Amino acid sequence: MNLHALKIFYTVALTGSVTQAASKLNISQPAITAQIKKFEKELNVVLFEPKGRGIALTSVGQKLIDPTRRLFTLEDQIESIIEDYRSHKSGKLRVVGTYLATSFLIPRWAAKFKSNHAEIEVTITTANSKNVLDQLVNYAADIAICGGEPKFYPDEVEWEELYKDEVWFVVAPDHKYANQHITFSQMMTEPFIMREEGSATRERLFALCKTNMVQPPKVALQFSGLNETIHAVSSGYGASFISSLAACEFVKRGELAKVYVEELPPINTIALCTRKHEKYEPFVKEFISMIRENLPLNDAL
Repeated sequence: MNLHALKIFYTVALTGSVTQAASKLNISQPAITAQIKKFEKELNVVLFEPKGRGIALTSVGQKLIDPTRRLFTLEDQIESIIEDYRSHKSGKLRVVGTYLATSFLIPRWAAKFKSNHAEIEVTITTANSKNVLDQLVNYAADIAICGGEPKFYPDEVEWEELYKDEVWFVVAPDHKYANQHITFSQMMTEPFIMREEGSATRERLFALCKTNMVQPPKVALQFSGLNETIHAVSSGYGASFISSLAACEFVKRGELAKVYVEELPPINTIALCTRKHEKYEPFVKEFISMIRENLPLNDAL
């Protein structure tokens, strides 16, 4: 397949305009039109059709968009890897983690690692569980620290359990359920303040609702950050379902209160994730070994 022509097709599809695609690719409009027609002839399909004053993708053209996007995303990542190697010959370690990992775990590991390897550049990125795994699979990160159910991890991911973290139901200290023992069904009648879709704890809660055949709670407020979620709950509205790592200090200070749900002790797996069959550079292997040797104790969480 002609990858140059495929790139032209993809650019026209993204911009929705031959004119904009020509400007972006620095190719003349007639050359773009000719390349598209030649490409369609080679494939024996029609990729675009007239629509008003512009053009639109045909049904087969629409089907090509997602795999083509993945192909050129991978191309960009390959170029990025090569550029990183050229710019950071001494080494660059890219770590991605969920909020919990990047707030409570990774900084300590990174500081310890940098004390022995000042020449290695370390970058740390925060994302929700789904995006963490996407970055790892798509070579945007070298290793990932992730929560959630490992059975839902992509096939390309090798995972290793680091420890089990409790997940707590929390409310404001003056909430009617504060420090009370109640049923799961009762808890689900409360309005919830939740992280965005793709968050491991959100997915965990909805899975528990399905398992217990209980209607999921109403998501009254949604935030993309855990800190915002915690402060909204402590302000007195609704409940949330969050890791003990994030909640314990707020509970100790009396800013949040636990709710004891009788049927279940929710547990979240914190895992070290890598790509299967990856041949990592020695300093990446050393960082992974250091993580294993410096795990927090479960009873200290």
